[in-house]
Amino acid sequence: MSLLASLLPSVLHHAAATDDVARFIIGWDIFLFVAIVGTMFFFVFKYNKKRHPRAVNIHGNAVLETLWTVFPVALVLVMFYLGWSAYIQTRVVPKSAMDVKVIARQWEWSFQYMNGKTADTLFLPQGRPVKCLLTSVDVIHGFYIPAFREKNDVIPGRVRYLMLYPEHVGNYEITCSQYCGLDHALMMTRLIVLPKEKFDQWLKSGLTGEQISDALTGRVGT
Repeated sequence: MSLLASLLPSVLHHAAATDDVARFIIGWDIFLFVAIVGTMFFFVFKYNKKRHPRAVNIHGNAVLETLWTVFPVALVLVMFYLGWSAYIQTRVVPKSAMDVKVIARQWEWSFQYMNGKTADTLFLPQGRPVKCLLTSVDVIHGFYIPAFREKNDVIPGRVRYLMLYPEHVGNYEITCSQYCGLDHALMMTRLIVLPKEKFDQWLKSGLTGEQISDALTGRVGT
């Protein structure tokens, strides 16, 4: 298991794709940093004043100049492609997606379902795509689910959306990622993914979040 995965475990395919992009970029960052700094020290040692008391002009090298122009451009394009491939998964809305309205206010979250039911915990059915419609009633907030690698700003006066693909039953943290005032750090709630039949039961009945959560004992995600 990588250091990134151990620090922040992922719970779905899209999260794994996001982690792959992060590992690719960080890996190349480390490699280039070591290569460039190492080369600098090499030339400082090789061309120091004691070895070369008289400076000599070095003329350009067409091959090297071409390589250090083409290679960075190609690397950036690869990074862009990988990042775009992971990002586009959060923008495509399948026809089977269920809409949930996410309302942010200082300093709490509320969730409204298409049948009018509201909750302060986000309950979702396992295996069904969910389109979260994000809006704020006061200031800018950030809807962030670390285990899902999903984050989007929630802006007053606008409705933005974010796609979720809950693959595994569990209990996951939701936080606010934008500083929004005095109690910003306390603006937290949970995302609970339920088996479809339990979610339908909760959505159509008067069961409380605590009653539903009792069914998940021993199956809590991070």
